[in-house]
Amino acid sequence: MKGSLGKLALAAISLFGIVGNAYALSLTSTSIKYFDENGAIVGQFLRTCEAVTYHGGNTHTAYTIYEATPCGSNPSPHYIVPGTIITNYTLPGFLTISAACGPAECEPAGIAEPRLLQDKGWTFTNP
Repeated sequence: MKGSLGKLALAAISLFGIVGNAYALSLTSTSIKYFDENGAIVGQFLRTCEAVTYHGGNTHTAYTIYEATPCGSNPSPHYIVPGTIITNYTLPGFLTISAACGPAECEPAGIAEPRLLQDKGWTFTNP
């Protein structure tokens, strides 16, 4: 009897591990765009609703723009720049969010997911 219970417990734990991984999706799709101290865009990190991540360029700077959209029926994040999906930003003192959004190609409100920036001089990896 003890052997049967042990096998049943092992099977249950294995099943929960498989089922648990099936729900490892993101609550939001997130893009973080990175700037250097001169205000030039130098990198991007992107996480999709399927929890796939990409990063390219320099993603270790102090200056960023965070963009996010909800995945599925999750509630929308709080957007702080009207007409965009920007939830947070930290930029050099001389650089306004309006000026930064030009080269950063800030996404408009209503978009399903942020996009990968193209032709910025870096390639993306999917770790």
